[in-house]
Amino acid sequence: MKTPKFLYLSLLLTLLLSACGSAGNAPEAIPTIVLGQGNVTTTEASPRSTGDIVASALVVPAQEAHLAFLTGGNIKTINVTLGEEVKAGQILVELDNTIALLEIERAKRALRELTSPLEIATAEEDLAIAQDNFEDAQDKVEALAYKRASDTTIDNVKAEIDLAEKQLTLTSSAYKSVANRADGDAKKAAALLAMTNAQLGLNSLQATYNWYTGTPSETDIAIVYAKLNAAEAAFQEAEWYLATLNGEKLPSEASGTKLTALQQAKDNLDIAENQLDQSRLIAPISGIIAELNIIEGEYAFPANILITISDMEKPQVKTTDLSERDITKVKVGALATIFVDALNEAFRGKVTTISPIADTLGGDVIYEITLTFDEPPADALSGMTAEVSIEE
Repeated sequence: MKTPKFLYLSLLLTLLLSACGSAGNAPEAIPTIVLGQGNVTTTEASPRSTGDIVASALVVPAQEAHLAFLTGGNIKTINVTLGEEVKAGQILVELDNTIALLEIERAKRALRELTSPLEIATAEEDLAIAQDNFEDAQDKVEALAYKRASDTTIDNVKAEIDLAEKQLTLTSSAYKSVANRADGDAKKAAALLAMTNAQLGLNSLQATYNWYTGTPSETDIAIVYAKLNAAEAAFQEAEWYLATLNGEKLPSEASGTKLTALQQAKDNLDIAENQLDQSRLIAPISGIIAELNIIEGEYAFPANILITISDMEKPQVKTTDLSERDITKVKVGALATIFVDALNEAFRGKVTTISPIADTLGGDVIYEITLTFDEPPADALSGMTAEVSIEE
């Protein structure tokens, strides 16, 4: 008896269905990608991007500061905790700085005394006196060039000089006649005194005559000019000192004893404040405390990294394996897709810098490039792995 044809077809279909059922797992669903207006979001799988150049990368802070003390000391205060947000300029840690604080107070007291209202008033008075002395010295220099008395007065002085010269001659002769007598002899002493007074009188008259006639000696001229220079220097120094007390800027050549003392007091305060600064770790940037390797009371050694601050407000991405074969295809400003593995999310970004220095990875030459996010992910943490796809 012949088997109907439709029966063969039924058996064949049954065998095929049984084979499919015994194969085990059903085929996996193909993942779908949904494009939003901002970040690129995914379901079930990462969008191994549509760009032309792909590289592995790490999320890194925009800035990172590693802090250590320049000088050693015992840690007195720790003002932050791990993971805490800090602001630039915030004091994070302090060493025992009792001596530095005392030095600052001492320097401030000394500076207050040198810049007090009384000191300013005294400086104003000193400047006025110095100015008068300078003007008087200028007048005397100017007076060297002309007569200082009438002709009659000059003639009278000249006549007095003639008489003084005769008197000196007489007293000199009188002294010579008794010069051989013993010291202590009354007549000898009287003659010597008379001769000396005659000489002094003559010198005075000659000086007066020279002054009146405007022909002083070279010595007189040198003395007048020396007094002028001294008066001018004193006036300038008094002017500089008062100016610095009033907070004015001085030229580099400014000098003077009082000015030097004031500057030394300012330097002492700066030194004390610098010593205080060295006893503190101050945040140079804003960010979070990523590392905190200290205990209150322990000794902090110089140059040991104690705190790390990471600024993750605007994180960046740095590639780790971009081949030299691809680096020539990358340009600054190129658009990119950044897939952050831990967030399972893709973000748009662009290339900001390209390192000109090569590195090696497993024998391959690689270059590092830096990318920024168009919209930085709020949950990104330093060190998260990522994959970047850069458009040529």
